[in-house]
Amino acid sequence: MTVPIVPLQEIPVTDSPYVLLFGGVYLSLVLGIGVWGYLQTESTADFLITGKSVGTWVLALTAFSVIQSGFGFVGGPELVYSFGTTALWIFFTAPLGFVVAWMLLAKRLRLLADVRDVMTLADGMYVRYESAWVRGLTAVAVIVGVMAYLATNLAALQYVMRAIFGLPVVWGLFIGAFILLAYSTLGGMIAGVWTDFVQAITMIVGSVFVFAFALSFGGGMESISRSLASADPAFVSPFGAMDAPAATIFTALGWWILFSIGTAGQPHLITKFYMSRNLRILRWGAPIAAVTYAISSLIAFSAGLSMRAMVEAGQTAAPKSASVVGPVFVLEHTPGVVAGLILAALLAAIMSTSDSFLNIGAAAISRDLPRALGRPIENDTTELRVTQAALASITVVSTLIVYFSETLVGILGTIGWGFFAAAFFAIAALGLNWTGATKEGAIVALLGGLAVNLFYSAVPRIAETAGFEGVADTIAGLYPFPAPFPVGTVALLVTVVLFVVVSLATQDGRSVPADIAVLIER
Repeated sequence: MTVPIVPLQEIPVTDSPYVLLFGGVYLSLVLGIGVWGYLQTESTADFLITGKSVGTWVLALTAFSVIQSGFGFVGGPELVYSFGTTALWIFFTAPLGFVVAWMLLAKRLRLLADVRDVMTLADGMYVRYESAWVRGLTAVAVIVGVMAYLATNLAALQYVMRAIFGLPVVWGLFIGAFILLAYSTLGGMIAGVWTDFVQAITMIVGSVFVFAFALSFGGGMESISRSLASADPAFVSPFGAMDAPAATIFTALGWWILFSIGTAGQPHLITKFYMSRNLRILRWGAPIAAVTYAISSLIAFSAGLSMRAMVEAGQTAAPKSASVVGPVFVLEHTPGVVAGLILAALLAAIMSTSDSFLNIGAAAISRDLPRALGRPIENDTTELRVTQAALASITVVSTLIVYFSETLVGILGTIGWGFFAAAFFAIAALGLNWTGATKEGAIVALLGGLAVNLFYSAVPRIAETAGFEGVADTIAGLYPFPAPFPVGTVALLVTVVLFVVVSLATQDGRSVPADIAVLIER
């Protein structure tokens, strides 16, 4: 989940010394972790998958933090503020995604890292399907998604840097990008994992404090519920504030599918299963990640409901935008220490998630594409240096995109969670659990999912930007579902159907390599 871009422009600049202190301490810690990670990195495996050294709690909290990212602090309160308790089904169902990902992929991907030389998602898909086309398309999809995610995260980062340090936006962008580049290039995934871990702890602690202050601010849950019900009973109903109940239930089902099942298609999460120290460590990862995600969602639940209740009761001014409810509540209605902790967590969320994307994107360029083209880099040291150079290049290009083209950032912003879910859920989660899956099924599923996502999400935005509003309206008219129903869910379901149907049609007595078949059947 990503942080929205434009609304963060409205985050007020803090005057609290605690916010400045926490922000400065966090950035110093990040650079320190990067230097420490550099000292631990001796090979490409160390850089990309931490040398399979991650324990239970670190793995679980890292998984939770890369999925939560800044969404729980920005996007989550916005949804709850706008739709009341109707929006809470997202936070109640999203933790199931960790269970789905662990059940379908954790053990299999970790075993795959033992039986074959795999470090990236494309490595794993090549081993499973024995197809350079699958490897190449996986790498391309990763690169496109990474550039999109990274550009939107850097766009958010510049405003968070301004809110904490009072910097001009452009300086916030370049200084933030430089720090991200420094610790990512130095420490690789080792630095990223431990930064994710710090972010997770910070977010959990901060969420508990915000929850307590938000309930106090709103006069308790009973008072909050009464104020919301007086303004509009739909705010305290399970399916009433978004649309007609039937339509809302349908939309909720779509988002539930995308957030729960789609979790198993997020490469920045599932490739972390390669990093586990051993199989036993995986046992408790899912419940830990699910519970900590639920705890962190207390920010969205409490801040969103409390702010809406007090606005409806006339006790506080409405924020300029629903999208800044979380930041405004923390900055204006919590002590400076709590505000500093939470803003540091938001800064950590953006930077640590960006680091995860940088690592998988750089590996796609330095490792996956050359191997798909039959030109692998044979020397490990050379591959490591090329990976670091690719990481630096992605950072620079994404920073320049944010600096020069807000329009392009907006277009890239349409490519997100649903893009990865559609691209990789079928080929990874189903493919590693079904011996009947074929490379033809994987190729068609990849292409189909990418096409649906781009056609209904990116193309209308491009057409609108180019002045062809009629084209955008035509595409919108072709969408077979209500507008709130997520395009990513449609693309995900299309890929599953294509994957299964084409695989069944092209099996033709094919067999899976013996070691992979044993892994799938375990």
